[in-house]
Amino acid sequence: MPARLCVLKISPKTGGAVSKDDVLENVESALKEEHLDVSYEDYIRPEMLWATENSEKIASALDVIKVVPKGGYIMGLLGGEKKKGKIKYAGLVLEQYSINGDMAYLKLTGLSKPYQAPIQLMKHYGVNIYKVYYRGLINPFKCKPYEIILSEKEVSLKDFLRDLVNFNKQGMTADDRKKIEGLINELKVSLDAFDRNAAYTLYRCNRAFTAAVPEDLERAVSESHVVYIQCKSVEQAYYYTAALNYLAYKVVERKRAFIRDQFAKPLIAVIVAGLAWKDVPEDLRSEVSNISQCLSKRLQWRPYPDQRKALEETAQTEEFKRIMKLFDKQVMGMMDEALTLVSATSSKTIQEQDEPGQTSLF
Repeated sequence: MPARLCVLKISPKTGGAVSKDDVLENVESALKEEHLDVSYEDYIRPEMLWATENSEKIASALDVIKVVPKGGYIMGLLGGEKKKGKIKYAGLVLEQYSINGDMAYLKLTGLSKPYQAPIQLMKHYGVNIYKVYYRGLINPFKCKPYEIILSEKEVSLKDFLRDLVNFNKQGMTADDRKKIEGLINELKVSLDAFDRNAAYTLYRCNRAFTAAVPEDLERAVSESHVVYIQCKSVEQAYYYTAALNYLAYKVVERKRAFIRDQFAKPLIAVIVAGLAWKDVPEDLRSEVSNISQCLSKRLQWRPYPDQRKALEETAQTEEFKRIMKLFDKQVMGMMDEALTLVSATSSKTIQEQDEPGQTSLF
């Protein structure tokens, strides 16, 4: 049975927007009833998904394996920031890394030079070189990881860093020593590793939720500023990458402001827009996926301080223009409802720059 929707856009009391002071008995005459071509259950499904914040239900609606609204927590990734009263400390991200015989040479973010670390010492503490997918390195259809030193146990990583200082005590500057000691004090790690044989779509969890498919999953981990979905196939991963970038561009195109915290909201917006995998004809999703994969392979990663600019440039490609045409026909009249979940109306263009600590080293 179609849902009945009662809409009130103008307050009979003030003649302006509806306010919290309006009560039902005073506005009944201004209500306009609309008949929607969906059942009540289907109409409230997206709102229920968001209200319950149930990742399993969202994954089921998207027909994917799982949804992770927030990646692993890593404190100390890029080191401390230059702020008044704050101590600048080293970061886990490697600016340089090489191996010569049984010795590794590591230059952590913020240090003045590389320092020696015996391979045996790294093995003793279970320290390895990982790849971390990070918000600041995700662009529309393209992403890249940082190389980072990590261990499965936080305490082991801290002990390794202490021994690194002791091993290099003759050649380490006092400033570098203080920065590593600061990192040890600040460091917190909750390792969330990707399955190297799986297919993923990941996107930024704050503001502009641009998305990409990670290509290198060998010893790769997520980070708390990234949302990801584990898909059932590579085809599905490229499809959802296209759907998320499409909706993100619609926010820019309509000069709306991205809300700050996105997390799973863009995925619910995909469902509301009618772009979930099982809601789209097979030939359309196959075509979108193929175009998305071609575009992802063709694009070269480069830094953008503003993801709006990245989306606008991507929108000039023939591949993305084709994706937009295909999705425009599918979405029909549900765009406003979808965008309301991830953005707000704005009378001015807002630059979506990376926040402190999000800036890429590249």
